[in-house]
Amino acid sequence: MMLPRLQILPVLVSTFAVTACMSVDPAREQAGVMDEVAARLGVLPAAVRPEAGEVLDETTAVGLALGNNHTLMARLAEAGIARADWAERSRPLNPVVEAVSLPGHGDGRVWDVDLRASLLGLAATPWRAEAARQRYEGQRADTVLATIDFIADTRRAWVAAIAARQRLDLQERIRDAATASLVVAEEMRAAGNAPVIELERERVFARQAELDLLDARHAAVQARLALVRQLGVDLPEDSLPTRLPTFDPARELALDAAEAMIASLPLQAAASRVEASAGEAGLENWASLLEHVEIGAVWEREEAEWSRGWTVEFALPVFDTGDARRTAARLRAGQAVDRHAALVHEIRTAIRAAQAAADLAASRIDQLETDALPATERLMDATMRQYNAMQVSVFDLMAAVQMRTRTGQAYVDALMDLHEARISLQQIRAGGSPVMIDAADPGGAATGRTGGGH
Repeated sequence: MMLPRLQILPVLVSTFAVTACMSVDPAREQAGVMDEVAARLGVLPAAVRPEAGEVLDETTAVGLALGNNHTLMARLAEAGIARADWAERSRPLNPVVEAVSLPGHGDGRVWDVDLRASLLGLAATPWRAEAARQRYEGQRADTVLATIDFIADTRRAWVAAIAARQRLDLQERIRDAATASLVVAEEMRAAGNAPVIELERERVFARQAELDLLDARHAAVQARLALVRQLGVDLPEDSLPTRLPTFDPARELALDAAEAMIASLPLQAAASRVEASAGEAGLENWASLLEHVEIGAVWEREEAEWSRGWTVEFALPVFDTGDARRTAARLRAGQAVDRHAALVHEIRTAIRAAQAAADLAASRIDQLETDALPATERLMDATMRQYNAMQVSVFDLMAAVQMRTRTGQAYVDALMDLHEARISLQQIRAGGSPVMIDAADPGGAATGRTGGGH
């Protein structure tokens, strides 16, 4: 349809009036993202560094990371970029003015002025704006998701750093016990009261304890540096707690799977992409045919007289009818639907895996607290009484010490698994990305776990 000149300008003006009020405020976008994160996780901590001598608790670590990690800051800008794209696509394409001036034949110059606008740029603006809005909603959900996942990763790094330090302390005890046992063996061998095999055995155990201590030291340094990298600021050596805190598993590990699916940000982002892809596929049906159609008005001055008319310009669909573009758009829409369906299944499965891992971690910590730890304490007490009564050797006493310490290491590993389960379920409740956990071996993949002793 060819619009006369008087109808083109009102269309442009009215459309611009509707869309020109949309602006992009990066600070407001970032604040909106953080407000949603706070609504999902609770009040977010402020970025306050601990004073000298104060320990860095988990909440303070999260606040420090939110205020100092520049990778997160760059990620937060993506919502503002998507908002800017939405604002851009909500405005019609600018019209084109072409003016031609030629020398006349005694009656002044000849003027030819054209004002043209893309038909698709005008008519498709609402559909382009809606697709861009859906893309923005998806990107904003992704940004909130990235922030929630970042907070969970910070909590994990804090837990891992403390667990590595606690394992190091326990490994030092094993080394000390092995060293003391070796000294006794050397003295007894020198006095002729012990066979050579006893001395060599204690020597091997002592060397292995030293090697395990080096491994534990390395793991503690690496875990602390991983936390520093996550925080974005350096930390004093003595700023971490010496032990992992305990908590009530029954309260912290509760999860409603149905509510978690509703809150899932990956699903929300995927749903927005389905809507955007469907809208873009519908728009492509027209865009492939009308993309190069321009309509406009023409003013021409010749022989001191102005005349006006209209103009239309379009590309003849001789070589390219746009069928490939339309097919690709439909395929992209189908891709978005399939990815959303796959994500629903993956997240549901991941939630079940996280629940199973949490149940197993709680079971392991309960068994250690009610059975293994008391048993090693009873063994230690009985061995000490028999040693005082000269009924067992010093080697038996040192072995009991090391066994108790190794059980303590197993408890640290189990407590770390329990904290990781807590963080994962908290992340899922807030709509974050479920982490697939091997429930059959919840403690085997932890970094920096060391053994020792004999």
